[in-house]
Order: sequence, then C-alpha cells, then structure tokens
Amino acid sequence: MLTRHSVTAAIALCAFVPALAQDSVGSSASWPPPVRATGAYPIRQDASQWLGSNLIGARVVSASNQTVGKVVNLVVTEDGVVEAAVIAVGGMFGLGSKGVAVTYKSLNIVRTATGDAIDHITVAAEKSDLRQATEFKTLREQRSEKTARGGAATPTVVNLTTPPL
Repeated sequence: MLTRHSVTAAIALCAFVPALAQDSVGSSASWPPPVRATGAYPIRQDASQWLGSNLIGARVVSASNQTVGKVVNLVVTEDGVVEAAVIAVGGMFGLGSKGVAVTYKSLNIVRTATGDAIDHITVAAEKSDLRQATEFKTLREQRSEKTARGGAATPTVVNLTTPPL
C-alpha cells in the first residue's frame, strides 16, 4: 500500500517538475541577451577592409584638400555595420573642437603608397560646412543632458544625413 502511494506521488512530482522550472514572469526579452556566436574566425585582413584603429585618428580633408579634422570615433550598429564616422572639427591642439558625424558611405578613404594603412580621408563637405553642422551627441551625453534638465533619461533617435554635394 505504501509503495503504491509512493509511486503515485513520484509520478505526480515528475509531472509538475517541468512546470516548476518555467519562469513565473512571462518575459519576451531575456537578460543577458542570447549570444550571436558563429563558427567563423577570420584569420587575416582583406585588401578591401579597414581596421578601426586605422580609421580613428585618420586625417580628414575636404575635396579642395583643406584639412578638416580627424576621425575620433565610429558609430557601429548592433549588426556590426559602420554607419558613421565622428570627425573632430575646429579647435587648436584638440581643445575647443566639436564632433560632427558624417555617414560612412560619404567617406573616400585613400590608402598609403604601400596600401597597408590610411593616408587620409576625403569628405565632400568643406570645413566651414562642418563647423556649422550640429554637434554629434552620444547616448551618454543625451542622457546626461536630459537628467540635468530633470527629465527621464531616454535616448533620442538621431537620423544621420549626408551633406549636400
């Protein structure tokens, strides 16, 4: 008799174990987010590829060969696509400059004679155009400004546009 009750209790417990293992809160987004791992591990740089370390710090000139500034940062999407380059424009010795974002597609990257590095980057805009452009704001800067104004710290969507040619 005791054995029959024990077996029945064990079967009932086994039936409820999967239900107990489920989350009680139905959330569609899990934290941490799932890893998007692949089995691909590139072993060398292709001739059509640039290194981020070569882009950041590269000298930027206008179409009329006037020095505009230097690339100080890159804007990369969650999919790994470089969407824009942030160029430090104006200022002296790195002081007083402002960051202006230009779309990556608007950059004309010129390699060195050996082809293994970047000599300079050309943009269609002139230095005066970029000085008048709105300064690029990072998410951290946007949140800090919003908090300083007493609002909720939510990011704003910024659409990057190409300067007119």
